[in-house]
Amino acid sequence: MGVPMACLCVAFNAGLQAQSSNVAVFHMTVEEVWTSEGFDMADGLSSVTGLAETADGALWISDVAPGGSPRVLLHRGVSPPGDTRVVGRSGDGPGEVSWPDRIAITPGGNVAVFDMGRGGVEVYSPTGEPKGRVQFPVRATWPKGFVALASDGFVVSGPIDGLDFAVHHFGPDGGWIRSWGALAEAREWRDRMIASGGALHALSDGSLLYSQGTPHRIVHYDPLAPEDSGRRERSLVALVDLLQAPGDDVVVESIGDDGQMTRSFNVTYPQSVAVFQLEGGLILNVVRLEDEDASLWQLFDLRQVADSGAALVAETRVGVAYFPLFRAPGRDVLAVRRDPDTYLSTVVRLRVRWEPM
Repeated sequence: MGVPMACLCVAFNAGLQAQSSNVAVFHMTVEEVWTSEGFDMADGLSSVTGLAETADGALWISDVAPGGSPRVLLHRGVSPPGDTRVVGRSGDGPGEVSWPDRIAITPGGNVAVFDMGRGGVEVYSPTGEPKGRVQFPVRATWPKGFVALASDGFVVSGPIDGLDFAVHHFGPDGGWIRSWGALAEAREWRDRMIASGGALHALSDGSLLYSQGTPHRIVHYDPLAPEDSGRRERSLVALVDLLQAPGDDVVVESIGDDGQMTRSFNVTYPQSVAVFQLEGGLILNVVRLEDEDASLWQLFDLRQVADSGAALVAETRVGVAYFPLFRAPGRDVLAVRRDPDTYLSTVVRLRVRWEPM
């Protein structure tokens, strides 16, 4: 799957250490272990929106095939060419999808693919056989995160028409349970909806992490905690100055030469796109700086507290606008990088390392 690439990183910015007076400072690096550029992968990848890895090492991918046909791929093999097959094609039958997006592994080891086009989840066995479809009663557009909870059910972050919340919990049968989380800050409702939501990460105890965009917060949410206990939602990090809210600059309307109004979407603003819990009370947060072709990797320590919550103990700016989508075993992360000219996707396996300075 390609030879290891050179580490693209810079050292921790020591100026950020002022957030806490007794913080153990780490040097963090991000390195590509392999890429899909060596794969013979079903006519090539076009636009990857979801990644996951099952316990047996198989790689699952949501992608749009050249020509625009959505599909779900299952890849086995650790060196080129490997073996890739399409397990979910476009359609309405068992295992078929409308517009597949994020992928999660269920507590039972099955593979759950969030189907944005259908507003539900397509479930497969680890070997690729259709297991069933979970239909949600409402549809989340512009999704930013999707997880299968260890406590059962699914959570999606992103806007839903008619609900003034950013994160939504559904039961294992698809029934809506509750929604929470503030929408993005903007005057116009369309800008507010598109920018709402953020990355999710399911934890082994049935709870989850939610990384809100702007103002930036990382929240621990426990759906099993009593609603009036004060333990259901707990802010872990609050860096209100980290990211500037896009406000009403998300939707751009202009008048063309023909006098007709055209609408485009400015969604390349800096935003948190991934959050993962690591060993030893550490949390990894990744901010994508697409316009700068870069990404900001942050490490927070829950065992040390600063004014903003968990202490920021490492920060690395990487010269690639990675989009992490799944935490693999160990310190590995599955991510996508896109060619800035063609916008075609390459899947990469990243290894994140940190050590005290």
